[in-house]
Amino acid sequence: MGTIRKKEAINFYRNLYSSALKTNSNLKMGVLTGIVQVAKEGIFSGLNNVITYNILGNDFETFFGLSEEEVENSLKYFELEYEIEEVKKWYDGYKFGNSEVYNPWSIINYLRTKELQAYWVNTSDNALIYDSLKNSTVDVFNNLQTLFEGKEIKKEISPFFTFEELSKFDGIWQLMVYNGYLKINKKLSNDEYMIKIPNYEIQTFFKKGFIDKFLVSGKKRKHLKVRM
Repeated sequence: MGTIRKKEAINFYRNLYSSALKTNSNLKMGVLTGIVQVAKEGIFSGLNNVITYNILGNDFETFFGLSEEEVENSLKYFELEYEIEEVKKWYDGYKFGNSEVYNPWSIINYLRTKELQAYWVNTSDNALIYDSLKNSTVDVFNNLQTLFEGKEIKKEISPFFTFEELSKFDGIWQLMVYNGYLKINKKLSNDEYMIKIPNYEIQTFFKKGFIDKFLVSGKKRKHLKVRM
């Protein structure tokens, strides 16, 4: 996004949020949802008393996905309880605060079709991730190889996100975590976390979309493989 267009977008949303949420006499409470909390851009400068709940905190942690019990009950209702282990392999693994949850969109679609396949990753726009990877360093791809092998890596994940971080090589990790392509596996200290690929559905994304698009065509990257 160019500097002029970026400023126009920030001004637009600042005025929108101020008018719709702060000075709106017909509104008692508003709820905003999104992937990351944008910092240092002034988008929310026209608002007061904004409280943020994200994947790193414990507040409402069980409401960001489906619990093990909820999935088991749903499978029993549709007489699919015999598939619990495969369903867990495909759609479980996300961690919000201290709770591990299933991807609700994928579970709902699986119950509808009764077929194990990638549902959520086929509905999202991956352009921002692809753009961030175009100029990635060898270190980034080495870290990806570690993730593809089912292992975890240590990275700094901040509660906030700035547009400038997209131009930094480590910005891709925050983007992937907040977009749901990687999960927080363990908190170390402050903003340092161990992250990894959450489940088989995301592995299929890396195998079919990521490998074919970025790795197979590059001579230095042909050796990278995703463990399926």
